[in-house]
Amino acid sequence: MTQSSFLEEESSCCDARCFDDIYAEFNDPNGRTLIVAHRGDWRRYPENSVAAVQSCIEMGIDMVEIDVRQTKDGHLVLMHDKTVDRMTNGSGKVAELTLAEIQTFYLRDGKGGGESGLTSMRVARLEEVMILAKGSIMINLDKCWDVREAVYEVLVKTDTLAHGLFKSSAHYEEVAAFLQSKTNPPEYMHVVEEENFHELPMVLSQAQPKAIELVFPALGSPMLTEESFEPMRGKQRIWCNSIQASLCGGHPDEEPGWEWMTGYGFNMIQTDCPERLKSFLELQHSMRIVKQTI
Repeated sequence: MTQSSFLEEESSCCDARCFDDIYAEFNDPNGRTLIVAHRGDWRRYPENSVAAVQSCIEMGIDMVEIDVRQTKDGHLVLMHDKTVDRMTNGSGKVAELTLAEIQTFYLRDGKGGGESGLTSMRVARLEEVMILAKGSIMINLDKCWDVREAVYEVLVKTDTLAHGLFKSSAHYEEVAAFLQSKTNPPEYMHVVEEENFHELPMVLSQAQPKAIELVFPALGSPMLTEESFEPMRGKQRIWCNSIQASLCGGHPDEEPGWEWMTGYGFNMIQTDCPERLKSFLELQHSMRIVKQTI
């Protein structure tokens, strides 16, 4: 299937969730665990592609994490790396190529690399992905804090401010200045690592993020103590990045890891296995219902 056909085809999956329901859950810190697909459904389609986002919509996933970079002539495209080399049959830095030049390249399948086959799909533009997401799914905007004003303009243009979730580990004063400069501020999540953990109280009071991403290499991390974790519980969405064990205390991106994350209190999980995580969470929910009826 070509990239354009993904844009034109409406989702026929009866499992797909309504955006209003997803957004309501996102705004409820005590709501169900939200599933975030890392770079979209890259196991079936090229990462960061229109097709990878569309597949997540059809699966009924809550949010897709994408990577946004700016071209030489100021356009915003989806690409994780600074260069297009891994994911396309072209070469060069995104920042040194025009949109027209980038769109002559074809995307490689999956996670790319020289051994991955070429597809008929082109590098996606942020604007077309936000149009696709409208009414269907939330989008986590990564790699683009340095071009946040341009990204914000795209969200306004496409009427998708509520759909996009900015993220950064920038100083809380910088974050607060950006958010407070907007009559209609975007959604925001702050990334907290052990290096900036001491800033968390000021982040919560000044930037007032709706979500916090905790990055912890080991279970002995100070951010996992009751004193640190409890002030966020029930007040912010708490995100765990399960795609690498070094980001979530050594836990795997599979059922045993997800069980620990949900049990500890994380209620947003970024994964490379969105369909499998969805099945796991649905089973968890069913088991809770059974226990309540016994």
